[in-house]
Amino acid sequence: MPNYTTIPEMIQHVVNTYTNSGALNYKYRGQWKSLSSEKFNETIRRLALGLRALGVKQNEGFAIISPPSPQWIMIDLAIMLNRAISVPMFANVSSKHFAFQKADSDINYIFINDVNQLDENIAVALTDFKKVITLENSYSEKNAISFQTLLALGDKLSKQEPQLFATLREQVLPEDIATIIYTSGSTGTPKGVEITHKNLISQIKATQQRFPLDPRKDKILTCLPLAHVFERMVAYFYISTGTPLFFADDIKKVGDLLREIKPTAITLVPRLLEKVYAKMSNRIDEQTPLKRKLMANAFERAINKVPGSNTLLDKLYDKLIYSKLRTALGGNLQMLIVGGSALSESMEHFFSNIGFNLYQGYGLTESSPVLAVNYPGNVRYRTVGKIFPGVEVKIASDNEILARGPNIMNGYHNNQQATEEVITEDGWLHTGDLGSLDEEGYLSITGRKKEVFKTSNGKYVSPVPIEQKLCKSPLIDMAAIIGENHRFVSCLLFPDYENLDAIREHRGYSDMSNSEFLNSNEVYDEIKKTVDAVNAHLSSWETIKKYKFVKHPITIETGELTPTMKLRRHVVEEKFKHIIDDFYK
Repeated sequence: MPNYTTIPEMIQHVVNTYTNSGALNYKYRGQWKSLSSEKFNETIRRLALGLRALGVKQNEGFAIISPPSPQWIMIDLAIMLNRAISVPMFANVSSKHFAFQKADSDINYIFINDVNQLDENIAVALTDFKKVITLENSYSEKNAISFQTLLALGDKLSKQEPQLFATLREQVLPEDIATIIYTSGSTGTPKGVEITHKNLISQIKATQQRFPLDPRKDKILTCLPLAHVFERMVAYFYISTGTPLFFADDIKKVGDLLREIKPTAITLVPRLLEKVYAKMSNRIDEQTPLKRKLMANAFERAINKVPGSNTLLDKLYDKLIYSKLRTALGGNLQMLIVGGSALSESMEHFFSNIGFNLYQGYGLTESSPVLAVNYPGNVRYRTVGKIFPGVEVKIASDNEILARGPNIMNGYHNNQQATEEVITEDGWLHTGDLGSLDEEGYLSITGRKKEVFKTSNGKYVSPVPIEQKLCKSPLIDMAAIIGENHRFVSCLLFPDYENLDAIREHRGYSDMSNSEFLNSNEVYDEIKKTVDAVNAHLSSWETIKKYKFVKHPITIETGELTPTMKLRRHVVEEKFKHIIDDFYK
């Protein structure tokens, strides 16, 4: 195992170990561009010295709002080399959360891709920063500095102090805070998670043990925001192995990019996997009657069959249907790694049964993030895998999962009380998730303490599994189970507007508007059947008594979803309070 202890040391190890002309690849104005490992390191050096010339200080906050790219990674590393604190933000961060994070982390500098891509209120607030570094030269206020100008500043300082870059790298300590990542705020005000170099390096080295890569054979497509701790850590893991890394320029083009690049591995959140499935299943209606029947049967078997055993029928479906689905996703994927939230049983079955090596894991931002994962040669379905190397996990008396190890955060920034509430004196992190460990060490998630609610009749309900079952319907994008302190369970259903036009057309309702279609008897009957089918497998106190299709789209931008596409329950319940109140009149 390489003997590096900080992210800058890891990058130096990569440069010393691998020579790769296409280490990092990205699209610029529609064309692929490549950075060699040498150019990558040289640009980091120039940027780090440029930030030094600007006056960036140790522990000073430095925000990044930009799509994933090599430039994102290089700025992140340049910040770390100055022992400043990188604070990544999602491109669609609300102006309210932006202002909170700026103040909470004392952010004086910011890197942006293009000011025209920012929320108007955030764009106006840029004048409050000491310097705004812009990649596309789209910002022209007095405090603006271009990416190229920053590089030139670094060149000038390098000539004056040739040994300075090596000194900067040597001064970075494992205990230094590398980054502050703000939680998504699904239950309230975001908290800044302080993650050290030690935290990240422990995760990178553990991932190398679980997922060995060969830079001569493997290549990676990265499509999740780097502001997400999951993708940030695995991006550094990919880089640490010298494996070619390709950055998606648009998350909506992932299907096209998979076919173009033909990667061997990709990391996804469950919601993206569900959207891939939806696009696949929508193609069924486009087929001739005979093929439509064949595809429908093949899809149904893939969803319902427990992975592992293959009959003659499965081999036939693989030759006629499943092999074509794999080709549609590039035909070369050896590892499909899923994390960030719970993956439904149907999606786990489907992608495993059509021939993908699916590895589901589990973790939190506070644990940098991985606590457990399924990995090659060690997979157990309906679990999140075995405990990650270096991590300790135990199950408390109330079934809460507790974790300890070198990956556990330094604490919540400026919030000692919240830190003490989740980390015990002897270092155990309270995850807030409920789970169990089997005799072979596989961890299962059984619920979440805060998401298990009690009805006014004193019965406990876990909403997430019910919501996942409802979302199997091609008409339903999201579902929100309601019932805390109410006498029965109800549900808000949100249509899948991304696929609604295609569904209407395939079913012969192209003359209807989406609103008319959602009000039609056919949709009413279909949704009723879906709800009845879900209710049939629930205890009486869990069954959905009332429900309604909410035609208002829910998005990250309007606040109902977190950047990782989880429901912000408090926002949903507040925004649609008038509908919920009608349920309980």
